[in-house]
Amino acid sequence: MSSRWRETPPEELAGWLAEATVPWGIAGGWALGLWQGSVSRPHSDIEISCFLADLPTLLPDLDRFEIAIARNKQLRPYELGTALPAPPFSLWLRRHGEPLWDFEIVSEAQVDEQWAYRRDPSIRRTLADVFMRAASGWPIIAPEIQLLYKCKQPRDKDLLDLKRYVPVLDGTARLWLRSAVAAAHPEFLPTLLDIEALAAHNDGTPQ
Repeated sequence: MSSRWRETPPEELAGWLAEATVPWGIAGGWALGLWQGSVSRPHSDIEISCFLADLPTLLPDLDRFEIAIARNKQLRPYELGTALPAPPFSLWLRRHGEPLWDFEIVSEAQVDEQWAYRRDPSIRRTLADVFMRAASGWPIIAPEIQLLYKCKQPRDKDLLDLKRYVPVLDGTARLWLRSAVAAAHPEFLPTLLDIEALAAHNDGTPQ
């Protein structure tokens, strides 16, 4: 575990956000594990996603936490009610007086009433397709969106997640991911196609 982060369980995080009135979902590797109903690898931290425009509504409900802005590999304190910086940034939160950070908030862009990929705003989704409920009831970011974020300069754990979860996407989600990767991260497209082909071979699906 990273020395900066507490291993916050999803149920505790969901309890802190129980009164939230804006859409949000657990993100990162946790979202993928919750989607499939099992945790496939250890997670050193936990994060949520919400729309950037909704942060001023969400943050006042989190006044039990110390909040810091993480940007350019630096942290600086954030005071509720003050202006947030221009993206990209994330927010780190920990309960007042605690040494370890409890969770992170990453913001999703919204353009013309659609979700827009932070790394290529031409890639869009309808707002209703950004967050979903896992079978367990946890709110999560859509798995194909989370997997897209893992396709830029993937780390070893990202490749593990891609190999595990791309094969279990439904056909529509897999086609969307393939198209988004082709547009935003074309250098990764051959690897993604190899993952799909290997999964099809293992399943006995005709090529």
